[in-house]
Parts: sequence; C-alpha cells; structure tokens
Amino acid sequence: MSILDECCKTSETLAMASVPLQEWCEPYDLNTALSKGTIFPCLNMEFFRAEDIPCSICNENQSPQAKKLNEINTISFAINDLTLYLDTHPACEKGLSLFKELLKKRLDLLAEYAEEFVPLTHLSMITGTPDTCEYGWPEGPLPWEGGHI
Repeated sequence: MSILDECCKTSETLAMASVPLQEWCEPYDLNTALSKGTIFPCLNMEFFRAEDIPCSICNENQSPQAKKLNEINTISFAINDLTLYLDTHPACEKGLSLFKELLKKRLDLLAEYAEEFVPLTHLSMITGTPDTCEYGWPEGPLPWEGGHI
C-alpha cells in the first residue's frame, strides 16, 4: 500500500461544497464591470475589501489610440465574463441579447481601430481596411509589443 493510499483513507467528512446556480442580474456598466472584475453585481462579494484602484482607462491624458484600445479591452473583458455565464445558461435571452450587442460593438471597434491605426486581429485586417490589396501585419512594433500608443 502506498503512502497516498494510506493518507486518503478516512471515514471523516473533511468538507462539503455547495455552489448555488447563478441567476441573471442586471450587469454593471462596462467601466464599472472592469474595475469590479465582473459584469455581474450579484457575483461581486467583497469578502476582503481592497482599496479602490484608480481607473487607468479613465485617464484624460491618453492618446486617441490608447482610448480606443481601452474601449476594445473593456468590451472584450465583458464578453469573456458573459461567456462564462452563458456556458451554464445557454438559453438565457437577456444574456444572449447582451452577448450579441457586445460582440457587434467589439467587431465595430476593431474595424475602426484598424482603419485609424493598425489591425489588432487577423479579421480586422480586412474589416478595418476593406480596400486592402494585401494580407499582412504593418511594419514596426504592434501595440502588444509597446508600439503605436
């Protein structure tokens, strides 16, 4: 008998978890959601309240490019959080409606960003610059490499 077999045999109940199923609640606005770490107020359970962190995306001195990129990141965060909810609630009409709305906004913002600055995704190479004759990334560092912002 191995040590693992010996240590895992017990007649005691060490713990029992109870995980309630999340219900739909009206989501935060996108900027609040980003600062809270969730789009759902009902999931924001502050067991240990941290100090408020200054909103880095609210900085008035940002370049137009940085502001647009922060909009894309904020909506992307909300879509990711909403996807987790929809994984367990695939028939929720409100959740699906919000998902479609946010996805359209994100695609529009990616196209605008590509047209004004540089494509961020392979799809926005075409949607942001529909008159392009060549597929490819622009020369120089991209935003995630520290360039263009």
